[in-house]
Amino acid sequence: MIGIGFAEFFSFLLMLTMLYIALLWFRENRRQRKNEWQLSNRKLFHCNTCHLSFIPKHPVSLCRCPRCNTVCIPRRDGNEPVVKNGRTK
Repeated sequence: MIGIGFAEFFSFLLMLTMLYIALLWFRENRRQRKNEWQLSNRKLFHCNTCHLSFIPKHPVSLCRCPRCNTVCIPRRDGNEPVVKNGRTK
């Protein structure tokens, strides 16, 4: 049988613990990167009437605000969005 002292045992245990923590940290970083939002101005709509920012369920170029039913056009190149007044319910 291989003899091992207390110092070697605790060094080995410390290295295993550090390896386990590094593995958990790496896995959490990959999970966070996978679940991050990838949002561009073309997907984000902003209503000038009620100041609601929202993302439509389907990719569209023109949609209505869910709060005030105003027709909204998405932002382009960081400029202010173009908003046209629509019918309200």
